[in-house]
Amino acid sequence: MPPSASSRSLRAISRMSSSELSRLLQVSRALASSLELDDVLQTAIESAVGTLRLDTGAIYLLDGDDLVLGATTPPLPPDFPEALRRAPRDGHPHVARCLAERELHSLEDWTPEELSPAEREVCEARGLRSLLFVPVLVADDAVGAFIVGTVGRVRALGEGDADLCRALSHEIGLALANARLYESLQRSQKELEQAYDATIEGWSLALEMRDDETQGHALRVSDLAVELGREMGIPPDGLVHLRRGALLHDIGKMVVPDAILRKPGPLTEAEWEVMRKHPENGRDFLRKVSYLEPALDVPYAHHERWDGTGYPRGLSGEEIPLAARVFAVADAFDALTSDRPYRPAWPEEAVLLYLGERAGTHYDPAVVAALLRLRQQSRPPS
Repeated sequence: MPPSASSRSLRAISRMSSSELSRLLQVSRALASSLELDDVLQTAIESAVGTLRLDTGAIYLLDGDDLVLGATTPPLPPDFPEALRRAPRDGHPHVARCLAERELHSLEDWTPEELSPAEREVCEARGLRSLLFVPVLVADDAVGAFIVGTVGRVRALGEGDADLCRALSHEIGLALANARLYESLQRSQKELEQAYDATIEGWSLALEMRDDETQGHALRVSDLAVELGREMGIPPDGLVHLRRGALLHDIGKMVVPDAILRKPGPLTEAEWEVMRKHPENGRDFLRKVSYLEPALDVPYAHHERWDGTGYPRGLSGEEIPLAARVFAVADAFDALTSDRPYRPAWPEEAVLLYLGERAGTHYDPAVVAALLRLRQQSRPPS
């Protein structure tokens, strides 16, 4: 049985000199510096060209029957046409051969060789002379190839170059496998978060269907809260949790009886006691869902007041989580600027005046000031 590509790579490494091993270690460290696929590919081809002391190179990934250009050195310009980054494998028989045989191939001087039209076009356009075609292997499967060579000069490519290429292929394959695994995990995480957020919006809609007065309120106020939170300097991760908390700010009302929630007249003191428990009900419900724990601040603390007269804990000032302080202002603004069955929407100027009068008692003055700035910026110039 012929030796596997992995064992050929290990044998190549065992034959390398200490200086070659040192260069290979530097390549390995460089490849380990990032898990982003584009960075790995660029580092890979630059490392291959530098380690082999050649002039130029390109790395391709296999996509079905096509070769997709991953990176080059020198790098291609940003506006390089996408259409030219993909080519049929059959049009590049030397690359196809190294992929099929999982072994490198070299051309000390391509000019007397028979090349395909596509290969000749590339060589002539870049002034190439000596070339090495090296498969990139992951667990003995060919997933791509790198091509390195000289420009305008012929260089003999010996067994030492071949050993370096095999070792580089091994290192690049490991880095590529790690980058693809990371990319897959990132994609899975994003898809999972999208599913979570769709579920949250579904819960929010279910809440609003119980309360005819607030249709569309949760989505509007969550958008405004995120905008206001950004103005207050909340980092991107915090804005994600702020949005989720805003959408679920009244999740605790799910256990409030319809007779209380939809009562047309004023609530009795006993009914208010039930209603005031909804922040704690929301906390108890959401803390059972681990990914929603960072979003608890809004459902649990959005009825606290700056002066300490709110509920359920009577927090004051900066004891109230910033996300809850931001949401409280956004919530009041949206509620007052929206039509309700019992009153028409207030003019925006009146709402801003109302919030300004209650800054320092009901609301965080800094958040109210941030809202005023945002609203001023959104107005068309007079």
